[in-house]
Amino acid sequence: MEHNDFINELEDFLSEHEKKTLNLDDEAEHLINDKSQANYFVKLSKQCQDEIDEIQKLVTEEKQRYSELLDRFATEQIESINKRKRYYDGALEDFAVRELEGTNKKSIKLPYGIIAIKKQLPQYDYDDETVISWAKDIAPEFVKTTVKETLNKAELKKQCKVTDGELYLAGERVPGVTVTNRDDKFEVK
Repeated sequence: MEHNDFINELEDFLSEHEKKTLNLDDEAEHLINDKSQANYFVKLSKQCQDEIDEIQKLVTEEKQRYSELLDRFATEQIESINKRKRYYDGALEDFAVRELEGTNKKSIKLPYGIIAIKKQLPQYDYDDETVISWAKDIAPEFVKTTVKETLNKAELKKQCKVTDGELYLAGERVPGVTVTNRDDKFEVK
């Protein structure tokens, strides 16, 4: 028996043992019900990421000789692994939401990593021409004059208020800007 085959068989054996020890049931309503199970899923998620990293490294090294063939291989392999990773991460996110609900905590530390619900800032979409035209007349301090006119978006955001997806400066709506609140982003560290 080759060394790699032995290692793979050992890892498979240990993984099956962990599943049985943790009483994991693929048919249960919530796949993760405690931190031990969540920790196991973090491990699986990280293993998926390690597999993705290994495939991407291999592809980078061999790309010059087999560019088109390797791109197709990587896409198929990563797609399959990402599907598994999304499954693990979805179960982890479901667990994190339930575990953190009603607490001030934003993360759960586990031996294999940290799962967290991370607030995201709203996304500002600007129609630069419209906002610049408005700012020239109403708030010229937000217009940066260079070879090309640009909007000082950072300063404009600091000075304005957001109401119902619209940006307002001193009570006046700033045309050409929509503000979209984004859902919290789940991450595994």
